[in-house]
Amino acid sequence: MLTVLIPAHNEAGTIREVVEGAIVHANHVMVINDGSTDDTVAQLNDLPVQIIDHADNIGKGPRLWEGLAEAVQGGATSVLTMDADLQHDPADIPVFRQANKQSPNAMIIGDRLGDAASMPGFRAQSIGFGDFFVSWCIGRRFRDAQCGMRLYPASMIGLVEVPLAERAHFVFESAVLLHAAEAGIVFERVPIKARYKGFVQRPSHFRPLIDTWRIIRMISGFLIRRGLKPSALLRVLRGVR
Repeated sequence: MLTVLIPAHNEAGTIREVVEGAIVHANHVMVINDGSTDDTVAQLNDLPVQIIDHADNIGKGPRLWEGLAEAVQGGATSVLTMDADLQHDPADIPVFRQANKQSPNAMIIGDRLGDAASMPGFRAQSIGFGDFFVSWCIGRRFRDAQCGMRLYPASMIGLVEVPLAERAHFVFESAVLLHAAEAGIVFERVPIKARYKGFVQRPSHFRPLIDTWRIIRMISGFLIRRGLKPSALLRVLRGVR
């Protein structure tokens, strides 16, 4: 069973369209409301969707961790996460389902870099910067480590533990890759659209400077605790995939 997990914070203008699109392609859709102050939840009252409603806003990472656990406890065999602002296209869900069918224990990552021309320049640069350090940590080249549209197999949820300090804000989506790689999880990549112009209806919650700094700080601590992994760095510099 595929559960689509959508964290939402003040997404009243887009959430219904995203959920309606996801329902077409998934067995179950779960929305976690992270302390919205608009009528995000009210937009979904008549749709067949599970809503976990929180009054407090604690950030995307902790809500994703909560939702992954909840989905697997509810019987999901895989959980696909996506944003609620139309940056991710529900029509791409079948690509993940097909990849999951072929590699049921792999973590499937959406790759927007084939459509990088559709991205704001600063966003593409921050992605590339983060990708280098994630690649260093896992010892092979990795693309689009910050993409939030990805599929988690249920088999990895109990196997991979992300420390509490690494679940905050947007750090979680990079941190979980590092710990999944250490646990021996296989990664697969599928191409998806980079939808920015005309689709994002509000300023992104991702703040390029502070959130990229938080990610780099987490990764730096990870590398320092593991002796900086010089052999992994050499592999990345040589372009090993």
